[in-house]
Order: sequence, then C-alpha cells, then structure tokens
Amino acid sequence: MFVTKNLINVSVCAALALTMLPAGYTAADEVFESAEEAVGNIGTGWNLGNTLDSYGTWINASAGDYKAYETAWGNPVTTKEMIGSVKAQGFNAIRIPVTWSQHIDGKGKVDAGWMNRVKEVVDYAYNDGLYVILNVHHDTGEGGGDKVSWIFADNSNYDQNKEKFKGLWTQIAGEFKDYGSRLLFEGYNEMLDKGNTWNAPADPASYKAVNDYAQLFVDTVRETGGNNSRRNIIVNTYVSSVDQAVLDNFKMPQDPSAGHLICEVHCYSPWGFTGTSQSVTWTGVHSDFGQEDKNEIDDIMNRLEAFAKKNNVPVIIGEYGAEFKNNVDQIAQYASYFVGKASDKGIKCFYWDNGDFKTEGEGGYAIFNRKSMAWKDQIVKAIVSSSGTSAAPEITEVPETSETTAESEPTASTEPTAATEPSSAQTSAAPIPAPENGSGGSFPAVTVLLIADTVLVAAAVVLVMIYRAKKKS
Repeated sequence: MFVTKNLINVSVCAALALTMLPAGYTAADEVFESAEEAVGNIGTGWNLGNTLDSYGTWINASAGDYKAYETAWGNPVTTKEMIGSVKAQGFNAIRIPVTWSQHIDGKGKVDAGWMNRVKEVVDYAYNDGLYVILNVHHDTGEGGGDKVSWIFADNSNYDQNKEKFKGLWTQIAGEFKDYGSRLLFEGYNEMLDKGNTWNAPADPASYKAVNDYAQLFVDTVRETGGNNSRRNIIVNTYVSSVDQAVLDNFKMPQDPSAGHLICEVHCYSPWGFTGTSQSVTWTGVHSDFGQEDKNEIDDIMNRLEAFAKKNNVPVIIGEYGAEFKNNVDQIAQYASYFVGKASDKGIKCFYWDNGDFKTEGEGGYAIFNRKSMAWKDQIVKAIVSSSGTSAAPEITEVPETSETTAESEPTASTEPTAATEPSSAQTSAAPIPAPENGSGGSFPAVTVLLIADTVLVAAAVVLVMIYRAKKKS
C-alpha cells in the first residue's frame, strides 16, 4: 500500500508540473545553441515559397478566409504531409516566408486569425523536428503597382515606420517566445530602396536605413524576453545581395546576447544559367552548367567567407535556385556544385521553391510538386548529398502541437533584373526484487521509491519556478 501510494504521489506531482508548463517548453529549452552551432547543425534547407508570402490587393477573401491568401499564387493549402515529405527527402530546415502587410493595422498589430494560421504551419515543421526560419517577407521588396511593401531602405521611411515595424516584431516574437532553439526569426527579406534598385542601392545613404532596421529588429526581439533573449535571429544585407559594396557597408547589429546572430544573403548567380529567356533580355541565357558558372560561384563563396570572418558571424544563403529549361540534369550539377562550395565555407543554403513545377518548357523553380507530392529526385539528391549532413536533429524539447488541418515575384539575383523569385534510447534498470513475506526484502523497494519521489517532486518544483520566472520576464 505504501509503495502504491508513493507511485501515485510521483505521478501526480510530475503530471501537475507538466500541465503548468506551456506547450513547447521544457528545461531543455534553457540550453540554446549558438548561431554557429545552429548553422553547423543545419544540413540543407527548403523554402515554402509563394504561399504565406503571397499578396495582392485583388485577392477576394471573405472575412477570416486566410487560406485565400495562401493559395492566391497557385499553390495548394499547406499540409503536415507536405512538410513531412520535405523532411523525408533529407532537408532538415525550412524557411517559411510570410507577408504580413495585408494582415496588420497601422501599429503593426497582427490579425489573430492570420497569426493562428502562420503558427499552424510553423508547427507542422517545428513538431517534425526541423529547423524553422520565420520571416517578414514582401513587406519589403519592390514598391509600386500592386505591391504591398512598406519597409524600404530609406531613412525617412525608417523614421515613419519604425514604430510599426517594432509593433509587428513585438507581436511575432511574443507569439513564439516559448519555442525552442530550432525556431529562428529573420527580420526582413529583401529591403530595396524606393527606386527599386537591385544589387546595390542608388544612394549609399540607404545602407544606414538597412542597418537601423537590423538594429531595431534585434532590440525588439530581445525585449520580448523568454527564449527570445537568446534565440538565434537573422539579419539580411541590402536586398540580401552578395554585391561586394553591399557586404562592405553592412553593419552587424549590437546584440546583448552574444553569439546568437546570423547574416543572410540570397544568390541566384550565375544568372545566365539560373535565369530563363523569359526573364533575361540583357545577357545570353544558357542551359548547360559550365566552368565559367563555377568560377562565378567560387568568387562569391570566397567573398562570403571573408565577410563571415571579418564580422565574426555565420552566414546562410536563404535563397538560391535555377529556373527550369528542360535541363534537370544540369540543374542537379549546378545545385551540387553550389551547395558543396557553400558547405565547404561553412555556409548553409535554402533552395527557393515557388511551387511552379515544370517538366517542359521554361520557368519555375519548383523541385516539389505539392499537389501530386512528386519531387525532382535528381536535383534533390544532388542537394542533399552535397550539403555535408542531411539528418534532422534529435528532438530534445517537447514541441508545440496544433491541429492538422504561382505567381511571379521579384528575384534577389545579383543582376539588375526583376524576375520570378525562385521563390531516446530505451534504458532498462535492474529490476527491484519482489518483497518476501514479512519486512525483509521490502526495504530496498521503499528506499528506491522514496528517492525517486523526492527527486521527481524537486524537479517538478524547479520546473514550476522556472516557468513562473519566465512568465514574469
């Protein structure tokens, strides 16, 4: 009877402690990877492009119909099965671009329904053990026409919108503050000047605006506390460019949490190979991946390595890819070379997949047909085999849970053009001997249970104290 009662006490205390903790939080969350460790553990990544980042003032969505935006550019509603397929291919990281512009008010407050859908998709990947990058996407980018961008590399724009930007990131960071270290925040995507100037800004003054937005992003996330006080977060260069002038003028933000910053760039070079005749008129387009293409990639990776060393920051390439020109074998060669060279420099890459899956003609960056769940296997194998590691990390946290449930965009190419953006092992303790008649033999069992009772209750108390401390932060 004594033994049974102690077992019940242990179970009740442990269960009570766990119910007082938010989903996704365990003591393991107290130990966060550094930025360098996280980038080192990322094998290779994939972008859920042209999905939650889709936008358009023409989108006819009834109140609460958030999936109308998600599918506006031709992609189906995202499912857990899709994300599971991404992981099954060998990708262990996913970047989830999100455009917030049409779902926030003038102070950056996010519509609750939109936030819930974003969280649902994030959970699909996070719960599957993947690294997840969540960003602010087409809130930056080209202006004019049907664009919804409001963040520009312009000093007057920064003065006018800094409170809105801070409000937005306060909302996002607050929503996800209890997630573990596999969730990373990316402050902004491709921040252009007001003239929509690619590669490098028309006016060097634009660099100050980018640097100011980067610092504001870091300050805002850190102020939200919780796990955000040491979460790995990502800042991008002007238009995420690899142009040398852009790299030279980017200023890494000051961060009170040392060793938790990552810098991101995008690279669609060599554009003569990665672009199509439909999107490139100023240079020759070729479908065969050759030595000159390799030379250009070599130069870029060498410069990025120097930038990383100079700034003492790990670098990722958040977008790369090549448009289809009936040349799957050549794209596979390109991807293998690109990812391999980047990995040699400690740089990890995220393939841009816009969902435009083509098997004939030209155009489309997709390597995953989200409707049929088919992959361009040759390209995928080239990417994964060149990345150094493809295994997803072991999950050391209790993840959040949630219910299951193409249009062209401008590229971040290094050329002056706007084209379709590539868009626990079980352990067994020795059995406790069954007690014999009388008191002899029962003492060891009671002792063990008393010790276990004390340890678990103490652990429960510690967990509750940690949670209450975190809740006040």
